[in-house]
Amino acid sequence: QGPTMTVFLPAALSALLVFLAPMTALAFIGPTCTPSYYYSLNNPARSLKCRLSSLRMSTDAAVTAAAATTSAEMAHAREVYSTFDSDESGTIGSQELGDMLSALDIDASEEETAALFRYLDADGTGGVTFEQFQPWYSEAADAAKQSAEVFQGIIMSRRTCDSFDKTVVDQAVIKRAIECAIAAPNRRCTEPWRFIQLGPETVEKAAELKRELEGDEGSSFQAWSSIPGWMVVTYKKTPDGNTQAQREDFKAVCCAVQNFMLSLWSEGIGSKWTDGELQQTKEFADLVGIDTEAEKVAGIVWFGFAKGGLGEVKSKERTKGYDEVLDVLP
Repeated sequence: QGPTMTVFLPAALSALLVFLAPMTALAFIGPTCTPSYYYSLNNPARSLKCRLSSLRMSTDAAVTAAAATTSAEMAHAREVYSTFDSDESGTIGSQELGDMLSALDIDASEEETAALFRYLDADGTGGVTFEQFQPWYSEAADAAKQSAEVFQGIIMSRRTCDSFDKTVVDQAVIKRAIECAIAAPNRRCTEPWRFIQLGPETVEKAAELKRELEGDEGSSFQAWSSIPGWMVVTYKKTPDGNTQAQREDFKAVCCAVQNFMLSLWSEGIGSKWTDGELQQTKEFADLVGIDTEAEKVAGIVWFGFAKGGLGEVKSKERTKGYDEVLDVLP
């Protein structure tokens, strides 16, 4: 899947179709809408509609959008168009248009496809040429770029947060973060992860356990009790000792944790992925209900409203850029 794509239909329909990006919970709904969080109780990747009063695209806007669309995007659109123009007549019908929209990852109902076809078939010939399709697609692709920029901005702006306000994060925000986490890629759909949310009583017991095991003189509880959100993340042990499968499951859970933290960040919540000797002890496992014969601890994610706001979270300077990390082979 790719970034959100907005479908421009005639003003009579007053509807925008939005194609979703499932590794994030943020969609940019058209060029005149504000960023909006979306999710679905049944299907996080379900399409979202934004109702507007007028959607007809001006000629100037179409020309501008066409100029902004990359050559690769237009080459792909032409390739897909040619696939559905099987008789090489230079036009496609309404059914073929619907199939082509699906191939271009644009979600549209039969009614919306029919309305779009009538709009594009302005000369009433009963077919849509690529030249008629191109300006509309360019405008839709341009709107998708704006969504991509929002998505990429969330990824690049995320920081590790070390200090939190005491306000507890709403459970609905946590639920959306978990839904994003479990959408992560994983080997053969093994879904190796488990998430354990710790409440204040369990955190107090964990702090006491740290004092007992490490001889801490009390600073742990004082520091840990100020962190409002605790999420222990585990992954399955492979029963046959398959180290390759275990490694792949660990990679999957790393992706899940990243998704979890990005979703929280997109809703104004800071986080920190932690590790430590305590997390690997049998005593900690017993405290939080982990079967050490079947699970490994990937870490604990602390989360909450960043003290002073996300803007106050300092970032560490990256020393490598695009040119330093990418090798291109012939």
